[in-house]
Amino acid sequence: MKFYIVTPTFNSLSWLQRCIRSVADQTGEGVEVHHHVQDGASTDGTPEWLAEWQQAHADTSGYTFTFESTRDDGMYDAINKAWGKMPPDAAVTAHLNSDEQYLPGALKGVSEAFEAHCEAEIVLGTYIIVDADSRYICHRRPVMPSCWRSQTVCEIITCSCFHKAEAFLRHGIRFDISYKALADLVFYRAIVENAPCICVQPELVTSIFTVTGGNLAWTERSQREWDAEMKALPWYVSRRHGIAYRFNNILRRFTDIRCEQPRSYAVYMSHGEERSERIIKRPTARWGMRTVSNEID
Repeated sequence: MKFYIVTPTFNSLSWLQRCIRSVADQTGEGVEVHHHVQDGASTDGTPEWLAEWQQAHADTSGYTFTFESTRDDGMYDAINKAWGKMPPDAAVTAHLNSDEQYLPGALKGVSEAFEAHCEAEIVLGTYIIVDADSRYICHRRPVMPSCWRSQTVCEIITCSCFHKAEAFLRHGIRFDISYKALADLVFYRAIVENAPCICVQPELVTSIFTVTGGNLAWTERSQREWDAEMKALPWYVSRRHGIAYRFNNILRRFTDIRCEQPRSYAVYMSHGEERSERIIKRPTARWGMRTVSNEID
């Protein structure tokens, strides 16, 4: 199965190098990967490093790497541009931000899920949340999205969502670049409203989501967009946001109870080209201050 993975980036070379390595080592029996990086004309040495990486891996079996470095209108515009370059033989596509990583064997697990559920248009996996030093905070299980919750709650996270390429192209849903922070919510709301066949795989731990401190979801721009979005929605939809949010978390907790808890994960660090294994001391599906640094080396 061939994967087309897209990564937007701008002046984040240290994070990007780890992301790229985590995609490159996914190849193996039954898994081919084409990774495309859409760079927004970075000035931190990113284009030069990408050119070196592309040349060094030009003959790597099962792995293709491409990039473009040009100005864009933000992260979501970059992702849309990258999806516009999807090769015709891609079977599955996904997008992985530069400060995120795939875990070992993630794409093989996704491939097996699509093969076992031929009708699936989307596969959702579990992701692990870590801090800027790659220390475990918690993990989040996927739940089956619903139209009413998705109106105000982003029930899907990009790093653990995988689209069947044929269905993705057919539906034609892309990010609305008028949003600079809330586009994920609008994107997945449109997808869920389109009623795709979604395969939820809570036992499949696919990805690392890094809380760097600069995540778009926690910016002032995000709050302004959120306030405007709530005002634009019917009053009864915005009023039930709290219920939707709490219900979604309850579903995640119940799902987590039924699953085997993650005990370790292996990530790329800034100081090396090999994954570093981290042991999870107290696995938890809850995200709060008490969960920070909840792991040991």
